[in-house]
Amino acid sequence: MSIILAIFGCKKQDDSTIDKKTEYFGLEKGNFVEYEVTYMFHDSLLQKHDTILYQMKTLIGDTILDNVGRVAREFHRFKRKNSSLPWEETDIWTAIIVDSRAELVEENQRKVKLIFTPTLEKLWDINAFNNLGTVQAFFSAIDESKTINNLIFETTLTVEEEDFKTLIETRRKFEVYAKNVGMISKTYKDLEFKFGSTKPIKGEEYYFNVTNYGVE
Repeated sequence: MSIILAIFGCKKQDDSTIDKKTEYFGLEKGNFVEYEVTYMFHDSLLQKHDTILYQMKTLIGDTILDNVGRVAREFHRFKRKNSSLPWEETDIWTAIIVDSRAELVEENQRKVKLIFTPTLEKLWDINAFNNLGTVQAFFSAIDESKTINNLIFETTLTVEEEDFKTLIETRRKFEVYAKNVGMISKTYKDLEFKFGSTKPIKGEEYYFNVTNYGVE
């Protein structure tokens, strides 16, 4: 009886008083982030080990209905080869914060990028709302300071997606978010190696690092 009284005697905390830290998703209209991007492609059979450098920009736009009919935000994506060229828009995705999670619809695939309030104990499936296969994510760092390209971010969190390594294969995927900014860094590696070699024979690598951010 004492256990029952203890459970029902607790006053439920008002959600409005909880800091869910949703600012990490940077979903305010006008928020933009610019990145330097390095893309590397490896295929020894084709004798290719190419590196492509370019710049990318994301911009939060007006409200729009997403692919399941909810009122979300436009997530504009722009690309250019270097800073001497104008930005060219490549995509308009959608982003939303709903039910204590942040979702981004990429190429019509809904992905859960963050969950709130972030804690080191939480796990979630990024692909819970699509058919791309389970990807179990978790936070490896919360409210930590980071410096990227001489830009100082006092509060960041890191989302781990995959960290797998053998003598013939490496898969490493994680993203870093800054409060009131959004994603500031991303690493994606899916590589194959000959046994005992450190040079990949097949696969891809992406590296995104912030160079500028603000509000337009």
